[in-house]
Amino acid sequence: MTTLTTDEFRALMQRLAAAWGAQDTEAALDCFVTDALYTEPPDIQFYTGHDQLRPYFAALKPGTFLTFHQLWFAEQQQSGIGEFSFGIRNRPTADHGVIVVQLHDGRIATWREYQRKGPASFADFIAIDGKNWQWHIGNYP
Repeated sequence: MTTLTTDEFRALMQRLAAAWGAQDTEAALDCFVTDALYTEPPDIQFYTGHDQLRPYFAALKPGTFLTFHQLWFAEQQQSGIGEFSFGIRNRPTADHGVIVVQLHDGRIATWREYQRKGPASFADFIAIDGKNWQWHIGNYP
């Protein structure tokens, strides 16, 4: 059974990002085990295995990007977390979020993502100033 180091995990995630950006479905699938589980809880997305992931990845449009801003990996558990931005270049919005992955034999076995749409720029997305915060101490019960 193959286990990855932190550097190898980062390389795997960068290969996936490059494959999605190039709309290379087979290269993207190669980052996942054949019976991978891909979800977005609580009930947004659910795909199992290459048969379901293939059309999902194949639908990516030219200009698609996936950027990982931070990646953390627990080598002993073969699990990782990544903060990401995903969208189409030159659009005003993108999805930003966090993924939690579990690896098996050097590939992604489970992918769980949590995301929120926001401005295309990650810096603008995480900025503190100039926002109309929904919850803050001024309106908190």
